[in-house]
Amino acid sequence: MAETSVGSATWRDASYKTIRLAQDLRLRSFSCLPPTVNPQEKMRAENTSMKTMRGYLPTPPPFHRDLIIDICNTYACGYLRETRTSMSILRQALWETNQHIHRLQKQRSILERSHANTRRDILTNNETIQLRSTRPMRERYPDKVDHLLQEEKKGLHDLKKYSEHQLQEISRQLQVLYSHRQKLLEFCKEKGRVLEIISENAPSRHRSQDQAGSSKLLGPANTDCQVATSSALVTCAKLQNTQPSNWQKPADHRELKESVTQALSKKAEESVRIWEDLTLIAGDVKNMTQRQQRIHDETEAGYQLQLGPMSSLDLSVRERLDRPLIRILQRHPGTQLPDSTLISQGTASLQKSLGKADGRIGLLLDAQLKLKTDQENKLRGESIDRAAARLRVRSAKGRRERLCL
Repeated sequence: MAETSVGSATWRDASYKTIRLAQDLRLRSFSCLPPTVNPQEKMRAENTSMKTMRGYLPTPPPFHRDLIIDICNTYACGYLRETRTSMSILRQALWETNQHIHRLQKQRSILERSHANTRRDILTNNETIQLRSTRPMRERYPDKVDHLLQEEKKGLHDLKKYSEHQLQEISRQLQVLYSHRQKLLEFCKEKGRVLEIISENAPSRHRSQDQAGSSKLLGPANTDCQVATSSALVTCAKLQNTQPSNWQKPADHRELKESVTQALSKKAEESVRIWEDLTLIAGDVKNMTQRQQRIHDETEAGYQLQLGPMSSLDLSVRERLDRPLIRILQRHPGTQLPDSTLISQGTASLQKSLGKADGRIGLLLDAQLKLKTDQENKLRGESIDRAAARLRVRSAKGRRERLCL
């Protein structure tokens, strides 16, 4: 059963208030921060106590010096560990940036070689066109090779423009990555200044722990480093995702180039076959010309015999129109013989035959001359086409860039 208080509550509270004040005064001289308190919480507690006490400083304990040194060392070690972790994140981002730069540099090297080969192929195409323009006039009829050369020229110029555009785009991306790498190197150099007495091998962290705001001791000074790291990683991912699939190896018009070379070889073989046919026909025409010349000579000899001697004194008795037999026959009326008329007609017919033979021989000689000229043109065209084919094969085997374009 509770006892009933006789004194008043005010009287009792005043005494207990004095007791609590004495207890506070007794414990205040030994108040200090525990060694396990977080340094930032310590700083906040000191700021709060400074504001509340307005200049009141507690009496330090005997081990205050060791306590302060331990707290500062704990803060320094934590700062170094956070810096080492931030350094590992920077190095990871720098490694990824360097890998992407090396990949782009390799692709640029491949593109530069492809671009040099394209320039060489354009020069070879122009040389082939110029070489084929030296053919004789009769061999300059448009053919399939000319069409293939023009198509190859158009395709090579398109490929050259496409390669130049790709090289410009890669150069632009490399400039962006170079700037990110320079920033990351500067941050790594700055972070490495405080890692002389601590191991630089930090435990691996998950990508989710690398986000901004994960550091508790570095404070807002680490914001630029985190922004540079995230910007470099985002840029690498973006450039890798937007990279065309055909940058690794551009399309090459190798089939078209081989078809042009094969067409040149085939055209040369066709020229050889036509030259052989022309040679056979030229031999037949020559035989026919000789035969016609022999007939012409025989006909001319008959014509000269038909005309007789130049003087009437050289005529024999049997060749005279008034030979004794004819004079005796003409004693009767109506016995006129057509000797003179038939001789005149035969002479005229022989003369006409000689004219026709001369015309045929002239045509045969003209055809023989044309065949000879065509043979020379075919040999010249075949030689030029084979030279163009050898030029293209030699250029394809060399695979070296021409200095002039």
